[in-house]
Amino acid sequence: MAAEETVALMAPTRQPMMADAQRTPTGVRPDLTSRKHIHDLVVGFYRELIMDEVLGQIFEEVAEVDWSKHIPLLIDYWCRVLLGHQTYQGAILVAHRHVHDQQAFTADHFDRWYSFWVATIDQTWAGPLAEKAKSHAAKVGGSLARQLPRIAWEPTQGATCPIARGVPVNG
Repeated sequence: MAAEETVALMAPTRQPMMADAQRTPTGVRPDLTSRKHIHDLVVGFYRELIMDEVLGQIFEEVAEVDWSKHIPLLIDYWCRVLLGHQTYQGAILVAHRHVHDQQAFTADHFDRWYSFWVATIDQTWAGPLAEKAKSHAAKVGGSLARQLPRIAWEPTQGATCPIARGVPVNG
């Protein structure tokens, strides 16, 4: 994907998530079986996340994320995890340590991040790979929580994110 295309996709707009666009004619949600599905997941997730009053400022002001580089890297990461593609080259802990050193991560940050991830998946996809994406994200969150703020974190059962509860993300 071209960098300009990624930046345009990440423009902070309050559009509905992609649930209806991904459903089959019978209304069944597909699984995350292709790079396009994973692209749509990552872009949809971060589009919502940057609008969040807590996490948005971490990504935009603290980390100062260059979305034209970050989104393709994350797509490669999730394609490796879910599809076995070998294109990802990165260091998760190093990247997150840099941000944590500027603003310490808290359990609330991990809860919000994971809740957005699960809501994004559940609104559009279903199946073994969708479940794997959720369980892998929980493991990554737990690992980062143990290594950075040195807290024991695991997803709260039944927790929902602001978009899943219908609460406006910015207020």
